[in-house]
Amino acid sequence: MKHCILHADDDTIFSGIVKKILHQQGLEVYSAFDGEHAWMLFNEMSFHSCLLDIVMPRMNGIDLGERIRSRDSQIPIFYLSGEDLALVSAEVFGRGGANGYFPKTFNLRELTGRLQASLIYTNNYIL
Repeated sequence: MKHCILHADDDTIFSGIVKKILHQQGLEVYSAFDGEHAWMLFNEMSFHSCLLDIVMPRMNGIDLGERIRSRDSQIPIFYLSGEDLALVSAEVFGRGGANGYFPKTFNLRELTGRLQASLIYTNNYIL
């Protein structure tokens, strides 16, 4: 069974790149292009982790993260955003429930490594 990741980002080109990269790492990625659609997917499916942009239409990523965290206190939530972390850190790691943050100029090895590590931790926690 592949590990499923919810990826929410309104930039369709960037989202496609991230999906392709993560798919090459053996991860199954479900994409949502706004916060409301991501919330709907989260409630309909089972995910191992979430990768959220901050600025999205219909519901921003921090509000989405807060909703996800209220529903599931254990699921890893990572933000992948172009926002300056110094400006959003308190909300991302506070009410947004983040386990980590990556700028959109991310290091591919670090991103996939952290996602894989969170999946291993989650599987060990469940066992």
